[in-house]
Amino acid sequence: MKKITALALLCLLPSALRAEGPALARLAAAPASASAPAGVPAALPDRGAQILVDPATGAAHAVIPVGGGFIYAQTGKFQPAVFNGAGYLLPDGRFLALAGGRGANPGNSLTGRWIGWGEWTYQGSGTRCDVMTLTFEDGKDYLDRKGGYFDCGVVALASEPARFEKRGSQLFDTSGRPAGSYEGNVITLNEAYNENVGIVTTITVNGLHFDYSEIWTEKNGRQLYVITGRLFTGG
Repeated sequence: MKKITALALLCLLPSALRAEGPALARLAAAPASASAPAGVPAALPDRGAQILVDPATGAAHAVIPVGGGFIYAQTGKFQPAVFNGAGYLLPDGRFLALAGGRGANPGNSLTGRWIGWGEWTYQGSGTRCDVMTLTFEDGKDYLDRKGGYFDCGVVALASEPARFEKRGSQLFDTSGRPAGSYEGNVITLNEAYNENVGIVTTITVNGLHFDYSEIWTEKNGRQLYVITGRLFTGG
């Protein structure tokens, strides 16, 4: 189940969602990209590199932990900091959360907490999602979504807990209805917001990160929302 919260009233709600409570109708035009920002190399360097995310801005940094702090992988600059198990506290009071690193996510398993950034678009207009989090438990015969939250400025989306049963490469909900597939490193989930709107989520896992796509479509085929992002393992 998905719950949308509009944090700013921008215009009338789409008719398909109007009767279902808070929903976003039009997003402020703010082009963004789900690709990794500057400072995060495509491949992490050696020596146990980690990815840190600033929860306040969504900015991500690849770093190499060293005594008394860490080194930015992009610039080689040393940053004094105190590690508390969940991330680093900087001298200026900022906190950078540990979002991933070597060994945080074995294979293509979805198990763990993921954090990243992305974009939410509606009919060509978009807003950046500075913080996207999802948590899964990936078992042999099941996939549990423990929950998630996308903070996208003018709108937020909460993903409530759900369990999917694995039968071969297919996924089924708790009522036994087909709910998607799990083939290799690609997971597809088919869910309903209501009787008029369906949601198709595609997750493509690539080691320490996955690329995320969530498309909301009306029964008549009209596309409402497209949410994309890149999330990194948090262990």
